Amino acid sequence: MERNVYLLKIKIMTDNQLFIKVEREHDLRMKVFVPWQRKDWIQKIRELPDRAWNKEERYWSLPKTVSTLTVLKSLFGKTLSIVDGLEFCTTPKISGTSNQRVGGFRKVEFPFDLKLLQIPKDLLLEEIRQGERTFKVFVGDKIRMRKVNEEWLQVWVAYDKREWIGVIKDIDGRKWHVDSKSWVIPYVKDSLRRLWKLVGSKHIQYDFKIKSDIPDEFKLAQKQGRKSPKFPLNDMQQRAITAFEEKLMLEHKAWRTRKTYVGLFRRFLTHFPEVRPSSISREQIEKYIIYKKQENVSDSQLNQLINCLNCFYIRILKQEEKVVKLERPKKKKKLPNVFSLEEVEKLLKVCVNLKHKCMLILIYSGGLRRSEVLNLRVNDLHFDRKTLFIKNAKGGKDRFTFFSDVARKYLKTYLTQYEPRYYLFEGQYGGRYGESSIQKVFDEAKKKAKVLPNVSIHGLRHSFATHLIEKRVPLHVVQELLGHNSIKTTEIYLHISNKFRAALKSPLDDLKI
Repeated sequence: MERNVYLLKIKIMTDNQLFIKVEREHDLRMKVFVPWQRKDWIQKIRELPDRAWNKEERYWSLPKTVSTLTVLKSLFGKTLSIVDGLEFCTTPKISGTSNQRVGGFRKVEFPFDLKLLQIPKDLLLEEIRQGERTFKVFVGDKIRMRKVNEEWLQVWVAYDKREWIGVIKDIDGRKWHVDSKSWVIPYVKDSLRRLWKLVGSKHIQYDFKIKSDIPDEFKLAQKQGRKSPKFPLNDMQQRAITAFEEKLMLEHKAWRTRKTYVGLFRRFLTHFPEVRPSSISREQIEKYIIYKKQENVSDSQLNQLINCLNCFYIRILKQEEKVVKLERPKKKKKLPNVFSLEEVEKLLKVCVNLKHKCMLILIYSGGLRRSEVLNLRVNDLHFDRKTLFIKNAKGGKDRFTFFSDVARKYLKTYLTQYEPRYYLFEGQYGGRYGESSIQKVFDEAKKKAKVLPNVSIHGLRHSFATHLIEKRVPLHVVQELLGHNSIKTTEIYLHISNKFRAALKSPLDDLKI
């Protein structure tokens, strides 16, 4: 259905001739609908500056300027069909900072001429087809690195090397360049030390001599009107932060865990600006925890704070006496919010995009966490056995969960249409689909379906477990499907299930009042 609508937009009903249709997007941009059959036209659009692909409505977004129109006319001539009344600007109306969003993407500015970013002739790039789109990604068993200038390095990481990509993302000042499929990182000792320590020199290929007099760390140029850091650190504290973050990486903590712990530890250190991190006493630590309680921070954040202090003082400094047996808040017995069966049905029906629908269907039908559905690979779908393989889930555990008949039907259509190569759900330029993107998909579906607004995307997993309990599925089976260590964790769904309470009769109903 979606594809038919798209074809209607790009076809003119005269001799079945294909045209490129141009419409208004907003004051600054225009929509350009290109027939999916014409790969040569699509490639020309991709080479235009400041272009962006809108995957929801399936069009290219370009600046609505006279210069862009001139280029389009020179490329496509009479095949260009422009909607009557469309006005073009003589110059691009771009305002604001470099973080503006264009066509759904954040425009990234580079502090050098982009012509310096080159693709080596021997670089191995493979084409990946996703639906009607084909794009190139870097593949290989080593990170490729070349020097851009005296301040920046260009780095290629294979799109399926998630751990290596995570290391690059944690480097201060890193940027992603779409056209060359490469990362740009600062040419400083801190960047190289992270790569050598966390990836290994044997997995990095480069053809230039590394200088010994390069800067130690990347320092962001202070822009006019830019706010100073909210939690400034001195040199000693910054070294403690770096050591702490590297320890978390070596312990293979998830990116989100590292981000949370580093943020909490940074706030802790800035509370003691004149004290060396190793000289902070137990009494000072306890007073800081009391101070945070007076700020009414949540119990979970206090637990996370104690966890990160344990990591630094026990596993790094070996000063166990400072944090051992710190008083933790008592765990409250809170029940998660869940959807009813009717609400789940509404939620899935309003999701029109096939990829988005499949993601939400798998979360609910298999009781998956958000990260688990994003980490699914094509090979993890076992259609014959009607099972899903969940690899390296929470706590590094593998498990199987069932693959429902309805989910299999939708996934077969999805695989035929999108043809993912490695990850089941891939982003626009390959690699794993983003966490923030799937969260936006869920929020939009929830808004359209007008269901309970206070249920998170994790509530689909809670709903899956609750509905199984209501269908009298044994508790130990639900525990295994969810991947819980203890059955006590699964027992919480007994308290949520409404089937048994609905069958009860209140004593009030026997009174004649």
